[in-house]
Amino acid sequence: MADGKLGARASHQAAGRQRGPFYSATFWALPAVVIMVLAVLGTALYLGGLSNPAGHLKDFPVAIVNQDRGADVPREGGGTEKQNYGHRIEDGFASEAGKDERLDLRRLDWDQAQDQLERGELFGVVVIPESFSEDTVSMVRGSLTQESAARPEITLYTDPQAGSLGTRIATEAVQPGLEQASSTMGESLVKSAQSAQQQAYEQVLSELESQQDQQSEELARSAAQGGPAVQQFAQQLQEAQANTPKQVADQLAPKVSSVSTDLLRDPVNVDTKPYQELEEGTALGMGAFYYAIILLVIGLSGSIAVNVLMDARMGMAPFEMGPLFRDLPRVGLPRWLNFLIKWGLFTVAAGPTSALMLWVAAGVGMPVPHGLALFFAGWLSLSAVSAVVFALITLGGSAGMLISMVYLVFMGLPTAGAVVPLQAVPDFFRIIAPIEPLHHIFMMVRSLLYFDANADAGLRSGLIGISLILLVAVVAALAAGWAYDRKFGRRGSRGPGKHAAHRVETPATDAPEATAAAAVAVAGGQPAVKSGDNPNAVMSS
Repeated sequence: MADGKLGARASHQAAGRQRGPFYSATFWALPAVVIMVLAVLGTALYLGGLSNPAGHLKDFPVAIVNQDRGADVPREGGGTEKQNYGHRIEDGFASEAGKDERLDLRRLDWDQAQDQLERGELFGVVVIPESFSEDTVSMVRGSLTQESAARPEITLYTDPQAGSLGTRIATEAVQPGLEQASSTMGESLVKSAQSAQQQAYEQVLSELESQQDQQSEELARSAAQGGPAVQQFAQQLQEAQANTPKQVADQLAPKVSSVSTDLLRDPVNVDTKPYQELEEGTALGMGAFYYAIILLVIGLSGSIAVNVLMDARMGMAPFEMGPLFRDLPRVGLPRWLNFLIKWGLFTVAAGPTSALMLWVAAGVGMPVPHGLALFFAGWLSLSAVSAVVFALITLGGSAGMLISMVYLVFMGLPTAGAVVPLQAVPDFFRIIAPIEPLHHIFMMVRSLLYFDANADAGLRSGLIGISLILLVAVVAALAAGWAYDRKFGRRGSRGPGKHAAHRVETPATDAPEATAAAAVAVAGGQPAVKSGDNPNAVMSS
């Protein structure tokens, strides 16, 4: 019974081979499934990581610098007191920022803020100037007089070298807190203006009443020298002028207009400007990211090209170039040695490749302040990406090329920290960023292009990160290649110790007997694969 089942199965497989692959459902379904899986992964990873920066904003680093020296403000009971409206804005902004985890607010002095801006650690700095309180007091005073008054102004310095979207996120993240702080201070200023208006009215009224009292005394003395009729007239005149001071005070006392009141309710003007202007050729601050992307793409596509070409020359796959199609004799190498040869070839080629990239980039107008360092960074980046690709191919075979695309591109773009800062992507991408080559490549390139090769601006962390990724990839490929060879034999073999170098020479005949003889001549009785163009390329499948 068992022999019958095995015979039926063998007959079914033989019939399938005679019909060809087109009669298999897997032949048609598998490519479509792979395409759909890649589409789902690409969309979920790329859009899921970058589509909603504001919704995922967390610990976004900004700073506030209060340089206000304060001003003397009149008190209600007379005299003056020292007020620092800059502290009110600072405290109000800090209170608003502390309501959630969106902002990582740092209270710094200007020197500290500049130092962190020059290292790329801040996306925005709010600076309250020295004259802020004086301008605020003069604005309140100007609302009651005809004096010109400057509206208090705060400057928001952004860092366009961190990317145009990072600048926009910084502006949008900071504005609500400043507006709320301005509104809170505005309520206090409106009350101060109303109090000043009342004091001004009372002062005018007091002066008018004092003048009226003096006039009444003079009138009474003059009337005392006249008769009863004169005295009666003087008394009637005084009664008629009793409310005159209030009426005149209402007309003469300064008042806060509705326009001034609206201005006082939102007194602070926020002026947004870049901390450092970008040079021409920096692509609005995205030039470092574009260069990092080019390094990644060349490392990925170049490694795949090397893999395809060398596998074809070693007979592991047909060599096809235009109309040329050849099956070359198969050369069986240990997987670890195969990895070292391919990666070594790419690494050697990566040196002049990095130099050519740098030459072309400078030729099209990209500023290159640290050319030699950028050359070595590019060489290292290309070698690291290549090591990852060849390691994944060693581990996963042909599927490793698809895995490389998912790992390096679909997962790499959201974690780079360039298009959208890491503080504005979902937690998943922040966690995997340290194991993504593109993140470290971007940090190195950005530091070299925009931050004067400052080690603390990402150069050191990028160098360490990309070196560790390269080391892990090489070790994993060598270990897995050795283990695969020991367990399954070399590439193309049918088992341990049997590898693709075992060939079967067959006579140039179409006789079925010759074909069958060639099939059983392979070690282990496995069928042989015969090239139609090269009879010497008959090899085990």
